[in-house]
Amino acid sequence: MSLSTLAVGLLALSDPVGLLSVVGQAGAGSDSRLRRISRLAVLTYLAVLLVACWWGSGLLGLFGISLPAFRVAGGLILLPLGLRLLEGRPALLGSGLADDPAAAIVPIGVPLMAGPGTISLLLSLVIGAMAMGLYLFLQFTPRLRGWLGKTRERVLQRLMGLLITAVAVQILVNGLKGCFPILA
Repeated sequence: MSLSTLAVGLLALSDPVGLLSVVGQAGAGSDSRLRRISRLAVLTYLAVLLVACWWGSGLLGLFGISLPAFRVAGGLILLPLGLRLLEGRPALLGSGLADDPAAAIVPIGVPLMAGPGTISLLLSLVIGAMAMGLYLFLQFTPRLRGWLGKTRERVLQRLMGLLITAVAVQILVNGLKGCFPILA
C-alpha cells in the first residue's frame, strides 16, 4: 500500500468534514474554546494512533482482546453516532458538550477521529502529517460552517451519518466473521 493510499484512507476514516458540526457544537462560538478542543482532539488522535501503531497488538493481547472483538466494539460505538447524524440529530447527545473539555478527547478524539477503522491503517509519518492537517482544518471550523450554511451542513451531516453507519456495520461484519469463522 502506497503512502498516498494510506493518507487518503486515514483522511476518509478521520472524516474532518463530518467533524465540523461536532467541533462547532463543542466550541460553542468561542475561538479559544475551539482552539483548545481542536488541540486536545488532535493530540488524542495522534497519541491513540501512534500507540496503536507501535503497541496495539501487544495491548490487546495483554487484555485478552482479539482484533475481531475490538472491531465489534468499535462498530457498536460508531453505529449510534452514524444513525444520529443520519437522522439529522447532533452526533453527541447532551447539551453540556461545550462545557466539558473532556469531550475533545472522548468522543471527538476517540472514536470519531481515531476509531477502529483509522487504527487499522497505520504508519507513523502519515499519522503525524494527518494530525497536523486535521488541526489546521479544525481551526477553520467557524469559517467553513459559515461558508457551508445550515442546509449544506445538514446535508453533509446526514451523508457522513450514512457513511459512518456503513463503516460501523462493515466493522461489525468483519469483527463477527473473525469471532465466528463459520459466518465467513
